[in-house]
Amino acid sequence: MAGYILKRLLSAIPVLFGISVIVFVIMAMIPGDPATAILGSYATPENVEKLNRDLGLDKPMVQRYFIWLGNMVQGDFGRSFSLNRDVLDEVLDRFGATLILAGTSFVLCSILGVAAGVVSAARQYGLADKAITFAVLLGISIPSFFLGMMMILIFAVKLRWFPVSGMWPIYGARDVPALISHLTLPALALAVVATGVIARLSRSAMLEVLRQDFIRTARAKGVPERAVIWRHALRAAMVSIIPVLGVQAGFVLSGAVYIEMVFQWPGVGRMLVDAILQRDILLVQGGVVFVAACYVLFNIAVDVAQSLLDPRIKT
Repeated sequence: MAGYILKRLLSAIPVLFGISVIVFVIMAMIPGDPATAILGSYATPENVEKLNRDLGLDKPMVQRYFIWLGNMVQGDFGRSFSLNRDVLDEVLDRFGATLILAGTSFVLCSILGVAAGVVSAARQYGLADKAITFAVLLGISIPSFFLGMMMILIFAVKLRWFPVSGMWPIYGARDVPALISHLTLPALALAVVATGVIARLSRSAMLEVLRQDFIRTARAKGVPERAVIWRHALRAAMVSIIPVLGVQAGFVLSGAVYIEMVFQWPGVGRMLVDAILQRDILLVQGGVVFVAACYVLFNIAVDVAQSLLDPRIKT
């Protein structure tokens, strides 16, 4: 197992290297002079030249990339000019909020999606199967940002059950109940699409397992149907479901960007949008690479979990 984990970690290095190259090139190809955009009305030729020199923008692009990469490998992601603080410190502060939102949404979509898929497969062609299939198709068809705005309009503005935006109340205690009330709407809006995808693929995986011989044998031995479904069939189907969960974790993490903008959630996604608008190059590059690294590590964890359920994967 240790060898398998080491091999997966080594395979992540070229992936992260490629991501860093793509992010750096995209930011370097943005039209216009970053120094001029940063300085605004103070963009005199002398100030522009000085800022380009301070930011290293006067060097060739290849040289700039390797300087940035070398510093980042040593833990120095640079300094955000718009916030006047270290990029890594800002990203870590914001990532906590994103982790709360994306983590809650991922737990919701995993539990609801797998449960819906199992019930739908166990009641194939029944009323429950048709109702779940309709709800899944409806959920997949609605964009998360549109659903979020509708939820704000109905549950926050009209009914006033939940706060409109933010992570904490402006006034009052910042405790767990306050966090849950602010988290409910964005977490649900972010989880809907992923729940539908997981439910559909969980249903397919369960139907395939339920047709296998060991399920018929378990039923012939008199094992209760509930135990057949939830103990035997689901465990076998999880080998196919776990990779789906890994893919949807990436979807939830990327979807947090526009959900954070809709609900004004103070996470990494909102930080990146603000940094792009302000042409804060180092903050954008550092934030994207950090999030990509977290996603790669999560996928490695998913692969390890899958290999524990099916040892043949390691071979």
